[in-house]
Amino acid sequence: MKIDQFIKYLLVIFAAFFLASCEEDPVQPPLNEINEDAVMTIAEIRDHYNGEPVEFTGDAMLFATVVMDEHTGNIYRSLIVQDKTGGIDLRLTTPSQFSIGDSLRISLDGAVLDAFEQMLQLDNIDHNEAIVRQATEKYLEPQTIEIPDIGSNMQGHLIKLEDVQFAMQDVGETYAYPDEQRAASRTLLDPDGNSIVVRTSGYADFAGELTPEGSGSLITVVSQYGETMQLFIRSTDEVELDNERFPPPGEDADLLTISEIREMFDEGQTTIPDNSRLEGVIISDREYENHPGQNAYLMDENGDGIALRFRDWHSLNYGHEVRVIVSNMTIAQFQGLMQVEEIPTGNAHSLGEGEVPEPTLVTIGELNDNFEQYESTLIHIEDVSVPSANSYAGNLQVSDETGSVNIYTYNWADFADDPVEGGIYHITAIASFHFNPQLLLRSLDDMEYVGEDDGNDEDMDPVTEIDEDFQDYPDHEVIEGNGWTAIAEVGERKWICRTHEGNHYAQATAFGSGDDQNIMWMITPPVDLDASAQPVLEFLTAQAFHTHDGFSVYIATDFDGSNVQDASWESLPATLASGDDPAHAWIESGTIDLSDYSGIVHIAWRYEGSVPNDETGSFRVDEVQLYDAAK
Repeated sequence: MKIDQFIKYLLVIFAAFFLASCEEDPVQPPLNEINEDAVMTIAEIRDHYNGEPVEFTGDAMLFATVVMDEHTGNIYRSLIVQDKTGGIDLRLTTPSQFSIGDSLRISLDGAVLDAFEQMLQLDNIDHNEAIVRQATEKYLEPQTIEIPDIGSNMQGHLIKLEDVQFAMQDVGETYAYPDEQRAASRTLLDPDGNSIVVRTSGYADFAGELTPEGSGSLITVVSQYGETMQLFIRSTDEVELDNERFPPPGEDADLLTISEIREMFDEGQTTIPDNSRLEGVIISDREYENHPGQNAYLMDENGDGIALRFRDWHSLNYGHEVRVIVSNMTIAQFQGLMQVEEIPTGNAHSLGEGEVPEPTLVTIGELNDNFEQYESTLIHIEDVSVPSANSYAGNLQVSDETGSVNIYTYNWADFADDPVEGGIYHITAIASFHFNPQLLLRSLDDMEYVGEDDGNDEDMDPVTEIDEDFQDYPDHEVIEGNGWTAIAEVGERKWICRTHEGNHYAQATAFGSGDDQNIMWMITPPVDLDASAQPVLEFLTAQAFHTHDGFSVYIATDFDGSNVQDASWESLPATLASGDDPAHAWIESGTIDLSDYSGIVHIAWRYEGSVPNDETGSFRVDEVQLYDAAK
């Protein structure tokens, strides 16, 4: 009986041992004997990179210690490791459970050395097959350095920065945006104004925590994205910013007014003197994104404004008073808009909440005639006629009794896809410029609806004839107003005026478009054909850089003035410029008899192009005449 019990006991022990041995053990035993000739340092690995991917084969291996792991979610399928010679990012085929302080033996067989946005990494690492944990809790001490010391040679290094603080505009902000699972960059400064980006993933478990206000030290890991050096926080426990804030730099720099900078440029000076600063209030609102992330508009205490162009996305909030170090910065004009260019983001320092200037009351005529007086400032225009449109994206031509101007909305703006309700509005906007004056809305709160517009194009009295040579349109202005309609059915592009040797004409092209496809219409005012005994249509067309036949002309009797897709368009038998014609040569359409039509009609020229399909040729229209041939 006792023997039987003993045998059963042995069987249980054996079964337990057998089952345990069948389970995958990620913690493999340390390697006791190695081929010293096969061991590489991180410095030696990095030296192999010459701009092209390098695949390692054979028994090459690396011994390194984990300085950043995946546990907080700030990096994914990745380990950043370091040895005595440097640091590098290990890109894993699947997530791992290795931790900070793990000492690893890494087989390089099949690993690919490459760079992602200039961050060097070892890719294609299967941690189950290629990595052996040799030991744990072998924590490396961070190297204490200063912000100016951080360069590409520091990639993957565990470092400590002392006497630093977050820029005021980033204080009290979340490290990232966990609700949207979107990453964010926050600017870190030292007392001398040197700056670097702290980058946090929206998946990090501390993404929703707020950045502290004080100064002090933090431990972090160096990374790089393009030309931008950035830091990864491992844990907010390593962010110790508990001291008083130090004042923003630049107090001793010479304070320039925007008027003085404009005067320098007018006198031919394109570089701002050394030891110079600007101060003012940010009037652009990055929350609604109706400008590139590198741009901001600033007004100073004298009521003058200027555009600022930073090297990277800034974090300057609407309404903040800021100091911008502009020593040796370039003054230039971009498509006619004056701006200070290539400003490092660390040169801009929030001084706290400021007071947004009151907008200046102007008419559109005053804006167009005296644009330099209002450039890059807040203006207010009352009783503006706004046409209905499918969206705000692109140019929207609006008018008052004194003239017309375009409201321009970037296609990535928060409100770009919102429909435009036609009517009379009071409009507040930033006076900007792109070949011609234009308005930039901060948000749709800038559009104050007053009432219906009895003079909207769709309600205008029909004309009985057309004689349009486009000479009244400035170069690059959208062909809109006076009853004409420009509609972007797909994409942002619309028909615009172009000029050559004094001749103005309408042109459509997809060349240089940021859209996958462009479909744009240019449509005449409503025409009453019943007023003509023998209505005919004539016009000229030309092509340039021909790539495709994406050009046509139509007529409709049921176009409502805004919805091109709802109208019944019929093709007209016109002779149009094609690839068989010389580039830039004007081709006569022939005399097109419209006697088969009656009532109110619209004539439309339609262009379709696509950059991905290399369909980017230009088509042009000029000398449009619709008249009664019986007279």
